[in-house]
Amino acid sequence: MARTPEKSRPLASKPKRIYAPRLISDHIMVQEDFERLHKFLVETEDLSEISDDMRELVEEEWPELVHKLPPRVPQSG
Repeated sequence: MARTPEKSRPLASKPKRIYAPRLISDHIMVQEDFERLHKFLVETEDLSEISDDMRELVEEEWPELVHKLPPRVPQSG
């Protein structure tokens, strides 16, 4: 019996990462938000400021991009 060759993905493509919806600064982030944010972070050299919620998200989801974040601001209190 002859087998039909399966369609193979090009080696360069990675499977699409799926992100669970997440609440960040009173906004529910969905898959498209994560994808846009990741693209923005990859293309941006340095950020001038970032919320604590967003910093936590970047640290958890994309630790390789943490170096692009501004230094933490000490909490006064």
